[in-house]
Amino acid sequence: MFIIIIQARMGSTRLPGKIMKKILGKEIILWSYDRSIKSIADDIYIATSINKENDILEKIFKEKNIKYFRGSENDLLDRYYKLCLNNNLNKDDVNIIRITSDCPFVDTNMINDMINFYKENNYDYIINHSDKGITPEGSGIEIINFKSLEYLWKNSNDPTFREHATGLLSKITLFDNIIKKGEFIYKPYNINIDLVKNKKISIDTDFDYIKSVEIANHFNNYDFNYEEILKYLEILN
Repeated sequence: MFIIIIQARMGSTRLPGKIMKKILGKEIILWSYDRSIKSIADDIYIATSINKENDILEKIFKEKNIKYFRGSENDLLDRYYKLCLNNNLNKDDVNIIRITSDCPFVDTNMINDMINFYKENNYDYIINHSDKGITPEGSGIEIINFKSLEYLWKNSNDPTFREHATGLLSKITLFDNIIKKGEFIYKPYNINIDLVKNKKISIDTDFDYIKSVEIANHFNNYDFNYEEILKYLEILN
């Protein structure tokens, strides 16, 4: 079983409330959700925090019938783990796909490709960030099985690690003897890697938001894919 968990909170330090900003009339958080829900994943949840400022998110989730969980503000690892427990997910069967809510252009095809890659290989954790492929910031996806997530929850006390959940797992060797890690390397056809792999399509600043609006306006719809974005990014200044 594969479930998508989108992490979301209003308390961004660089651009507060960014996930409620709109692109083509739709909130950024709903861009991430709507593009993710079209994948072959079995279910999808949004994990936000218990802080009162996130009440506005809960209201939207209820209106849209979106499954959600509210947990720790800063301990993201705990938020993911408690979401799984709270929904009585089968520990032996569930694999978690991690997506962030400030990435409105997460690609359905890449989610599907990574699920298939994960199924075909004997990994506990995979990530699509690699110098060997094309992964602009904002296209990040990770998949981890529950047993590994639970091990991290029980054995990692580093506040920085827990704040980033699995985000630092690929950069350290501490858990290599327990968790088998792999890289999903994506090289779309006829794209110059050197021109686009350092581009950014996540939203952390007003400048990022303006660029994201530019991208969406160029396509003028919600369903353009990752390769089309990369082709467009080649001509951005």
